[in-house]
Amino acid sequence: MGRKGLIALIIIVLLCVLGYLAVQRGQQQSTAQVESAPWLAAEQGYLNTLQALEIEAPGQPSVRIERREDGWVVPAKADYPAAPQALAELLRALREARTQEAKTANPQWHARLGLAEEGAADEQALRLKLHFDGHPDLGLRLGNPSQQGSGQLVRRAGENQVWLIDQQLQVPTRELDWLDRRVTDIPFTRIARLELRYADGEKLTLTRADAQQYNFAVAELRKEQKLSFEGAANGVALVFSNLQFADAAPLAQIGFKQAPVLQFSLSGFAEEKLEGALYKQGEQYWLVLGEREGFNAAEVSARSDWAYRLEPDQVQRLAKKLRDLLVKSPAAAKTECNT
Repeated sequence: MGRKGLIALIIIVLLCVLGYLAVQRGQQQSTAQVESAPWLAAEQGYLNTLQALEIEAPGQPSVRIERREDGWVVPAKADYPAAPQALAELLRALREARTQEAKTANPQWHARLGLAEEGAADEQALRLKLHFDGHPDLGLRLGNPSQQGSGQLVRRAGENQVWLIDQQLQVPTRELDWLDRRVTDIPFTRIARLELRYADGEKLTLTRADAQQYNFAVAELRKEQKLSFEGAANGVALVFSNLQFADAAPLAQIGFKQAPVLQFSLSGFAEEKLEGALYKQGEQYWLVLGEREGFNAAEVSARSDWAYRLEPDQVQRLAKKLRDLLVKSPAAAKTECNT
């Protein structure tokens, strides 16, 4: 090879190297552009016009929540209020989600990514359908979480292209999880008096003179009796702080056949009042709230025309009688150990 041939070869090699570097730089810029793009760029301007949301998980009944004039509701639960936190978190994640990487566009791979339209439950996508006011509906498919980092594999309904986004979308799939399950959230320090009245005529009355008195006194306590510990009665009043139901149903739908096993009256230091009753239906216990006065909607969220099923541990903490709060005699303690 002559000198001219060698120079030509060097020039060709240099051009190949420069071309390769240019291609690599272009790919990096393209990737950077993908990483910085909002996943729902076209819908960013009207996500806040959402009117209804449908969720369908593989093998489960679909769930629908809808916007009403006074907030979001679950229509299948007689328009019971929906949990505001769950919806707010989902909309935040959809608004902030950004594509990190374009994955496969081959539908044959969708099952492995949890994005298939049919097949085994672990192969199918979680389906979301968003209904907007004045804009087209939007169908989304949510697949497996990223194996690295905190992202998730997703695609739009009707499109094969799979994307890795930088968010993991937390979507409740059960109807119960979309309900606003708050019953009461009355601060313990606000409660001045709590009276429990049982069907057998027994009463338990808990009182405090003022908010500075932390422990409740028991009005029915006789001189010869002693509480198991100084704050033994406090747990009954604490039930009304962050009380959430296990299930809910319209009062007319349940139709209690017997009188309540327990009725209560709660009073606050600022003369707030709350009445209620506990019913037993089969093996379940249902709470019904009655007259209320002075408490705001955040402190007493439950409706008077609905019944709320409580978990067994909640009933156990609420339905205390005087004997449950006393120091147990040696004979009583021995009897409990033998049962």
